[in-house]
Amino acid sequence: MGMVLCQMSAAAINADTLLRRGQFYEKLNTDSALFYYNQIIADKNLINTHTETYAKALRKKALLQSENKEERENLDLCRQAIFYFKKMNNGKEIGITHNTMANIYQVKGYFDLAIANYQQAAAIFDSIKFYNGLTICYSNIASIYNNTEQYPNALKYNLLAFQTAALKNDTFSEGMIAHDVAIAFVKNNQPDSARYYAATALKYGNAINDNFVTGYAYKAFYEYYKSKKDWTNAYANAQQSLTYILKTSSEYDACFAYCNAAESALSLQQLNEARTAIIKAEGFAKAVASFQLNKRVYSLYKEIAAASGDFKNAFHYAQLYQQNSDSVFYEKRNNTLNELETKYQTAQKETQIAQQQTEIQQTKTRLLIAVILFLLLFFGALLVYLFLKQRQKLLQNKIITIEQQKKLELTQAIIDGEEQERTRLAKELHDGIGGLMSMLKLKFTNFKKTHAEIQDSTEYNSALDLLNTASQDIRKISHALMPSALERLGLVDAVQQFCTSMQSSAGFEIDFQHYGLEDRLPQRLELLTYRMIQELLNNIVKYAEAKEVLVQLSKMEQQLSITIEDDGKGFDVCMLKNKDGIGLHSMQKRIELLGGKMDIDSAPGRGTSVNIELPVL
Repeated sequence: MGMVLCQMSAAAINADTLLRRGQFYEKLNTDSALFYYNQIIADKNLINTHTETYAKALRKKALLQSENKEERENLDLCRQAIFYFKKMNNGKEIGITHNTMANIYQVKGYFDLAIANYQQAAAIFDSIKFYNGLTICYSNIASIYNNTEQYPNALKYNLLAFQTAALKNDTFSEGMIAHDVAIAFVKNNQPDSARYYAATALKYGNAINDNFVTGYAYKAFYEYYKSKKDWTNAYANAQQSLTYILKTSSEYDACFAYCNAAESALSLQQLNEARTAIIKAEGFAKAVASFQLNKRVYSLYKEIAAASGDFKNAFHYAQLYQQNSDSVFYEKRNNTLNELETKYQTAQKETQIAQQQTEIQQTKTRLLIAVILFLLLFFGALLVYLFLKQRQKLLQNKIITIEQQKKLELTQAIIDGEEQERTRLAKELHDGIGGLMSMLKLKFTNFKKTHAEIQDSTEYNSALDLLNTASQDIRKISHALMPSALERLGLVDAVQQFCTSMQSSAGFEIDFQHYGLEDRLPQRLELLTYRMIQELLNNIVKYAEAKEVLVQLSKMEQQLSITIEDDGKGFDVCMLKNKDGIGLHSMQKRIELLGGKMDIDSAPGRGTSVNIELPVL
């Protein structure tokens, strides 16, 4: 027994050493740091002997490779880490890991999932009074609100982060967040406050001689002068920011700094300098693989090409810009795209005319061939008739198959039409009513600032709370109508996200399980499956009065199984024949047309079980 204990102790000591070496190399050499973390992860014995070290290695590996690996792999590493931290009841490390997951989601542009994880982390940090972690969470939430153009919320969380950092006298964090506050004030059209916090950030950067803080301070001054249209000073501060940022190892920030330099050079008509800067920015953007950075790089490429009269490349980069703008938050059409397309088409007018003439000649030729073929077919009809009579039975079978195919196509067309309508409604809610609600919230807030007499008005604050609730509800409805997470992350993560959201509002526990779904399914099948789960869970909310719900997804070979069980009040299955069960009855008919089947087992007082089987085509 003594021998075993000594061996375990030695393994633990070795694991701690490897972890310290990995932490040492994180900012010096990423590959070296990953080497030491992988050594820890490879030793499965450490799971039991040194659980915390093992879990930290999982999380640190995920964060280090988040810019270069698929998010799914990194998120799985974080989930494993949380599992082990929960076994130790280590709340602080659980919160840090949720923050890491949020960082991964944010870099890849999955803002809803990022905010959800930041909020989980913030709640944990607040409960244990871990102010450093709380500062980071507030700052990151503010960053997302800024990226989604919700500037009042961005300013609110940036100020919270600044106040929290001050509690721990964290000069580095205060300096970085002072930059964020300055940017937020710029976005909220408060330039004097923006300049004050930019100067504050520079003061902190100089005090601790930190390249990051100083680089970000000059970036804040860049945004301030940009808002003033003072491009000479903006360019000077962009260059200063770039000088300090390049001394760090952040490819993301280097890309952003080069973009600022390119933008200000372009505004000063210094096209060569702008072109040089944007080429370097593009290199860093490819390394980071962020759609946000790609979007800005392509936008600047487009503007530089247009300013140079190169409308072909301008149109090319405008198309790339649009492709990188396809998300919940960036679905607005860019009028510049149409303008550049017109200019490009004008430049290619002669080529297009020639192509049209060629197409006319080809049409005439095809018409002549068609006439000849018609005559040949007409005279060959008698011979074909005898052959068709002999194949009559075979044709009848084919007709049956075609009719079944038509039913399937009709069903798919109905589903596609419903999704298009949901998408249209979601866009109208998000862009129309949602925008109006945001403007109304801003006017309410500004009204309160200018009318001191209502500062403590219960009626006003109640109205503002109702307005915030309505705005959140509209956003939830919009996201339910158009599940963007389904396309971005796949069926499993999208269903997990929906179950989490449903659980928080419905009042019952949801246990989501999945098997054999490592690979993506066909797009239509994923969408159909998501909608059926969505409808069945909504039915449980409306009618079941359940406390616990089980959602299972599994795939074996070419068959997908969906099982949803609840412990609610149940119902008489015979009601499916009546109008009260029209929703489930319609779903059952649709599934049968798609070659699947649905079984419903329920009775009053013993809950409900729904099992669906669909072919994977």
